Amino acid sequence: MNFQSYSASRVALIEAAIGESLVQYQKTASLRFAPLVEAMSYSLSGGGKRFRPLLTLASAECLGFQAEDVLPAALAVEYIHTYSLIHDDLPALDDDDTRRGKPSNHKKFGEAVAILTGDALLTEAFGQLARLQESTLFSPKHILSAFELLVSAAGVRGLVGGQFIDVTLEQTQFNLPEVEFIHIHKTGAMIVASVLLPARLCGLEEKKSALLKRYGAALGLAFQISDDILDAESSNRYSRGPRKKARPAYSELMNRAEMQDLLNNLIDTANTCAQALGDKSSHLVDIAEFIRNRKH
Repeated sequence: MNFQSYSASRVALIEAAIGESLVQYQKTASLRFAPLVEAMSYSLSGGGKRFRPLLTLASAECLGFQAEDVLPAALAVEYIHTYSLIHDDLPALDDDDTRRGKPSNHKKFGEAVAILTGDALLTEAFGQLARLQESTLFSPKHILSAFELLVSAAGVRGLVGGQFIDVTLEQTQFNLPEVEFIHIHKTGAMIVASVLLPARLCGLEEKKSALLKRYGAALGLAFQISDDILDAESSNRYSRGPRKKARPAYSELMNRAEMQDLLNNLIDTANTCAQALGDKSSHLVDIAEFIRNRKH
């Protein structure tokens, strides 16, 4: 199966699972909460590439699982990613009016509802992860390990910590270590977690887990650099329109050729790590190559 077919089939699984989860909320929550579920659906169905849950499925298949085995973990990372985008777009943070070509959640539903929608998605992400206990494939010990990983990646030691530094830095000029520190946490932590969740669920040996972690870390920085390259080549950011607030970016420190060289080095590192995991790692390599060559 080539990568285009693989990606389409796995994204279809993810989309179907997201749809089923939203139907479940509609069935089990009070009708008075229907507008909140609608706001959740609006952002979850916003047309993203499902990059992070796709990584979870590809990592699981590399380790010998079926994609369906880890769908609750894949949904958990997509829920957290979506909540972070909703909050990131708020006026108090990046103040973005659009996301993926349509109004940001707070522009559609108001700031208060957007905040609560993000809160709901973050909370329900761990509810999705808890569904792994319905399977006989994973031990309680390993499921708890997956919880610990996701808490670390999403919280003060990861995404939220990186976002905090991003919005509280007051200087107008940044150096490379500062920019990398922010993106290792704000962007990279959840990408690493997306890759490592299946490893935690099966208690993978340390040597192979280290390879997956290094793969995810390299991919996380590469993904951010590719974002900055796309942003630098257009007057409008590729998914959010013109930037209202200054933020640390590789494009402020490097020219286009330097960013591409760094991106290539990171992708090469990621591929070396993935290939060391054996023949089933081909889709992880394909995902890395997608980041190297992405145009949108």
